[in-house]
Amino acid sequence: MGKSLSKNLSSSNSSYSERTFTSSKQTSLSTISTNSRSNSFLNKRVSSFSIKSSSKWSLATSLPKNTPPSNSIFSITAPNTPGTPRNPFIDSSDYFNININNNDLSSEYKFIDGRRFHNIDSVKYFLPNDELEMDRLKTLHYILHNVFQSNFSSPVNEILKIGGAEILDLGCGPGAWLLDMAETFPKSNFTGVDLTNTLIGNDDMSKNIKFIKGNVLDGLPFKNSTFDYVFIRNLSYGFSEQDWKDVINELIRITKPGGWIELMEPEFKARDYGQITIYLNDAFIKDLQSQNICINITTKLEQFLIDTKQIDRVFHDEKSINCGSWAGRLGELVCEDFIMIMSAIKPRLSQIIGVNHDDYDQLLKSIPDEMNECKSSFINHRFWAQKLFPI
Repeated sequence: MGKSLSKNLSSSNSSYSERTFTSSKQTSLSTISTNSRSNSFLNKRVSSFSIKSSSKWSLATSLPKNTPPSNSIFSITAPNTPGTPRNPFIDSSDYFNININNNDLSSEYKFIDGRRFHNIDSVKYFLPNDELEMDRLKTLHYILHNVFQSNFSSPVNEILKIGGAEILDLGCGPGAWLLDMAETFPKSNFTGVDLTNTLIGNDDMSKNIKFIKGNVLDGLPFKNSTFDYVFIRNLSYGFSEQDWKDVINELIRITKPGGWIELMEPEFKARDYGQITIYLNDAFIKDLQSQNICINITTKLEQFLIDTKQIDRVFHDEKSINCGSWAGRLGELVCEDFIMIMSAIKPRLSQIIGVNHDDYDQLLKSIPDEMNECKSSFINHRFWAQKLFPI
């Protein structure tokens, strides 16, 4: 496995509070019971990761497929009483501050070890953007929905039900959150923003969904005070500390006074993990640090929001998410998610730790057993805050 590897290995329930950080160990879940969309997806979920575990369960139940889950799982019938109908892929001059030219953003990709990645110099985000990654993100959506028992924590349920509300999902990815929310609240309008339009192909997408291609670090193409509710999650892999400050200021700008902003990000540091898992995770963290990516953003988001001087209070919720078959089917999916991330960055991380791809794959095979033995878990955080009205 390499000298450098053996040397390094030898050395080496929920609560929320206002402006406080609390910790709680979540009871393991052996079954998954959320909404019908979640159950349908997770029951049909077939791993597209090819490494098999020596433990009682296996990550691979069939040959790998670089395809997303069945379209029937994500198809949404157009609502009977939607908000103001909008063409989901055409911009409206009364809605946006500027005209969008999609050619301003590179439409080209780069391919590494059979995976497709963004090819935009200013973008630090280094995970793939292919169908296999979209499949992972859809699964992660339902994992998080189950763990938090909701799609959001901000007190916006009533305004979304009444209708006419404008909601932004920044970094929408495959649109799992966006589609879920648009189906649940058909009278409100939902806009997704991402570097790549992965919503194309959803032929039955609700009429209350719109997609805009864009990069938040270049500024969002919306007028001031456009949205009643702004949601963002899983972007920790792409931002430096200064980027986060700029992003939060931009979110504040486009949120209406009295509107809500919600951010959801994981901790990077492993908890209760075995030697190999910690070894890979620590190498991953060091690589992120070398790219100036903020690895401890969950300890800073609250203060960044307060520093804008346009937030009165920040609420915080955190969950401990168990990993491995010891925690039931949900734990299996969480373990698989971690391994798929580690597999996606294999070309880079294998070089960093000094092993070839075959040895790297052998390391990944050990992770499920380690997580079961150590009763592993990781922490995910939600922060939500209301924009102040001007005095």
